Amino acid sequence: MQTALWNERFSKKVEKGSFEDFKRRAEAVSTEVYLTNIKDAKTILQEIFKRENAKNIIAFKSSLVDNLDIDKIAKDMNINLFFEGGKKEANIADIGISEMECALAETGSVIEWSYPVWKRLVSAMPGVHIALVNSNRIVKDFEALFDLLKEKFESGHISFITGPSRTADIERVLTIGVHGPSKLIVMIIEGGEQ
Repeated sequence: MQTALWNERFSKKVEKGSFEDFKRRAEAVSTEVYLTNIKDAKTILQEIFKRENAKNIIAFKSSLVDNLDIDKIAKDMNINLFFEGGKKEANIADIGISEMECALAETGSVIEWSYPVWKRLVSAMPGVHIALVNSNRIVKDFEALFDLLKEKFESGHISFITGPSRTADIERVLTIGVHGPSKLIVMIIEGGEQ
């Protein structure tokens, strides 16, 4: 969904959730959470890229991704960056970066409307997913979220991403990162809405 449409929806009466509630619930399911501004987010991204020893990054273009100058950061750090592609690029990526439509405080989840397949590849295939959310888009609970979505949900796919991928076998042995990223990093960006 276009950023302008989501901005319009959030300018209406949507019951907002608190960052503290979101963070507490997200961290309870092993999500790394930051509350930051555009300037400091760039520094945090550099630190994450270095810590994860990133060689290849994929990103889904959006206004927030553009505002973070990820292309410049990647170039300065000698990291390959793909803004488009397919499974090949997604398979070699160490980190995927995409803007989420909102965050759900009730569960610590981020919500992704992903009609384009590329956006789903960015959030699902690399070992690390960095989810970007504008700070004014934290929704209190499911009721508020579904009120928001029913206004005009277009065709596509909605993902509720809650923590890193977890899978258990028949013996209930938990494994992280088998069917998706082994790390989820959520950056709540203040002043990211344009």
